[in-house]
Amino acid sequence: MSNENEKLTTGAQTESTMLVGARKMTFATFVLEYNALIILVLLVVASAIISPLFLTRNNLVNILRQQTSYLIIAMGMLMCLLTGGIDLSVASTVGFGSIMITQLVLFNGFGIIPAILLTLLLCACIGALNGFLVAYLKMAPFIVTLAMSFGIQGVVFIITRGMNQMLDVNKIAESSRALVRLYMNFGQNSDPFIRLPWRVYLTALIVLFFWFLLKYTSFGRLSTATGSNPVAVTLAGINIKKYKLTAYIICSFLGGLAGILITASNGSSSPSTTGGDYAMTAIAGTILGGADLGGGKGSVPFTVVGIFIMGMINNIMSLSNVPAYPQWCVKAAIIIFAIFLRSVVNARNSR
Repeated sequence: MSNENEKLTTGAQTESTMLVGARKMTFATFVLEYNALIILVLLVVASAIISPLFLTRNNLVNILRQQTSYLIIAMGMLMCLLTGGIDLSVASTVGFGSIMITQLVLFNGFGIIPAILLTLLLCACIGALNGFLVAYLKMAPFIVTLAMSFGIQGVVFIITRGMNQMLDVNKIAESSRALVRLYMNFGQNSDPFIRLPWRVYLTALIVLFFWFLLKYTSFGRLSTATGSNPVAVTLAGINIKKYKLTAYIICSFLGGLAGILITASNGSSSPSTTGGDYAMTAIAGTILGGADLGGGKGSVPFTVVGIFIMGMINNIMSLSNVPAYPQWCVKAAIIIFAIFLRSVVNARNSR
């Protein structure tokens, strides 16, 4: 069966390569295909002109730090989009992961390592439920994950009673304090040599892992094939349900990991995190990077570019003292523009 899988995916890639090679690369085609990179370069130039603070080291490191959570979430969102799904509950999962750490450590007597492992397991279970409803019961992913988002928010507010929780090391057992401090230092501090935040290194490893997974493994190729041509994949004897299920598990797992890092960075957790813009930013970033809502298209490098586009827009608006609410309007416009660009590219490629 593995040989058949390799033949299927290799054949599909060869055919795709031939089609791309046969299509003449005009200037318009180049702009449409690589619009994310072009937008990123233009943003860098414009931002440097608008604010002299943009290209300072502190600001660039700040952009890296702020985008770590979004990049981690975007890797999971990319997996869902590749298989033809979407996860609107990931922002709530981020909030759930964030508050569960403080709950388990402060009120349930867990050490930080067991608390992290249990939190990740619970978040993966959320993804498993999403994936089961979508893949095996054939329910619409948009509706399933939207409903799950509201459900998780309700659970979070019930647990916390709507109150923020400070991860105070003085309120936990003395034997656990050293590891909790190490956990918080990881989220808040930088390496002593080039002074990049530790969470940037973790995020880079996660991004490299998913780049390798999607580009060089049969699992990655079959996940992409599940979204691009599910009928052909099914006729080849491949169980597409498990790939869809796995994508949702990965997405929720990474959402929980992002929540854990947010608590480490802030030293506290808040139920309001469940209403954050994590899902929309991740979706916008992946689509700007070339992912297709219909499935089967997308790449890790361009997803990273898309996320940094979103981050740089936020950064330059903040440096220009643009209030938060107009920033939301800009984000909404970017999402619509990204979907429009993707539809133009798809229409041009289908000719």
